[in-house]
Amino acid sequence: MQITIAPYLLSTYKLIQCAFPNGIETQDYLPLLALLYDEMSDRNLAEIVSHCTGRHYNLVLNDVYRVVTTDVPKAEAIDKVKQRLLVCGYEKWLKETE
Repeated sequence: MQITIAPYLLSTYKLIQCAFPNGIETQDYLPLLALLYDEMSDRNLAEIVSHCTGRHYNLVLNDVYRVVTTDVPKAEAIDKVKQRLLVCGYEKWLKETE
């Protein structure tokens, strides 16, 4: 199945794919959402993570809301995900999103 990624989300898709080449593991899923939350709109974040995980967009969007309200991941878990993204150009990506 061919996945079509909007051009403005392509760099985010590549960043996530680089950091998680075998897919986003359960323990990294919510921390990833929490880390990227401040840098992206809720809908764009849900859209790109939906593409990366195969989860339905609406479920991911609910998870986005959950990580900033009722189920905030621990700082250590978020930092672990950040370290994976840093190796794949996270700082460059941050500059693109400014």
